[in-house]
Amino acid sequence: MRVLIFGANGRTGQHVVDEALSRGHHVTALVRNASSLPPRDKLAIIQGSPMELSSIIAAIEATGPNDRPEAILITLNTARTSDNPFAKLISPPRLLTTSVSNALEAMKQHGIRNIVYLSAFGVGSSYPNMLSAMKLLMRYSNLGKAYEDHEEAEKVLRASQVHWVIARPVMLTDKDQAAVVEHGEDGATAGWVPSISRASVASYLIDALGSEKRVGTSLVISN
Repeated sequence: MRVLIFGANGRTGQHVVDEALSRGHHVTALVRNASSLPPRDKLAIIQGSPMELSSIIAAIEATGPNDRPEAILITLNTARTSDNPFAKLISPPRLLTTSVSNALEAMKQHGIRNIVYLSAFGVGSSYPNMLSAMKLLMRYSNLGKAYEDHEEAEKVLRASQVHWVIARPVMLTDKDQAAVVEHGEDGATAGWVPSISRASVASYLIDALGSEKRVGTSLVISN
């Protein structure tokens, strides 16, 4: 399978590229700076922005009519100048929602049916099960802007006619890949301070590409 990945040069996106290639998939990576990813076998790197429909179409068509992506996988996130939740936002407004909307339009034009979206624990129906401290941060810091954008992006996906899968990981770490546990859409069983490694998230997302049982789900996941 060839998969088109948005956010392939991000901290989680790099793991997703590694996982996809290790399983024999072909990857097209749409990135703002082509030099941010090293060239590799079975990896096509296309410079552009998912905020622009023309960039997505160019990425889809870059590998020719007989080797176009069968799915889109989105690992974008709203960026700040640092990990501090109060740090200044540097991503354009509605990065996630606009990217999802553009992806769906490009999919419609090219007959692509499958999309996997990396969201977050705390979005939508999982919000009530977040720690109170996290809820305060979401309310009073720039962290909340990312969650608002994720929520709108999820709504756009749910209203679409494609085969979508949403993953809502808990706190991300850089630990090794481990087994993934699903906690339903609300994350009620996720525990006190749950975490999941980026490598584990990558494995889950690649699994979701070919999983009919996960179509139409938005599950909270942890290790």
